[in-house]
Amino acid sequence: MLAYFLIGMVLAAALCFGAYWLIQQKVLEEVLSLDDGKGYFLVACILIGFVLALGGFYTGQTLGFDQQEASSTLMALAILLYIMVTMLTLIFGLVKFREPEHY
Repeated sequence: MLAYFLIGMVLAAALCFGAYWLIQQKVLEEVLSLDDGKGYFLVACILIGFVLALGGFYTGQTLGFDQQEASSTLMALAILLYIMVTMLTLIFGLVKFREPEHY
């Protein structure tokens, strides 16, 4: 069950940081404006959170975590943690986004 928590949270953070890096590169190359990049990052983090919650629910049911009351509660907690990690990464990314410097 601990691996279920950790793998999901690391996957959520890695996917959101990957989205941040890709969109930040587009902003620095001036393909996207800063506001557009922040909007795309917001949508990407929300989609990543919901997809991971869906994947976590499916995986938890496949592993049989929904059969017992204690593990069922922990599975629901894990799904909420996945969404919390994506939202924390979203906040980090929105604060760290920057425009390219012009001299």
